[in-house]
Amino acid sequence: MPGYVIVIDLFGIALAVIGFNMAFRQAAVRRLLGRTAAPSSAAHEEDDPLTYVLRIAGVMVMIFGIVLGGMMTLFHMT
Repeated sequence: MPGYVIVIDLFGIALAVIGFNMAFRQAAVRRLLGRTAAPSSAAHEEDDPLTYVLRIAGVMVMIFGIVLGGMMTLFHMT
């Protein structure tokens, strides 16, 4: 397998990890952005628009990383 495929796979893995953290580990991402932690109550969490932005963008980035790495690897394995 060529070296550039490995580099792109590593980039895809990095995107998948970043996206996972954005979508499912929002407290760490909020600290990186300089925002306060999400409200602890479930009723107030629905009012925070940053929660939805992080969920949607995180899943999109995670899937893009998985698809990018997977398609590149599958294309060069045939």
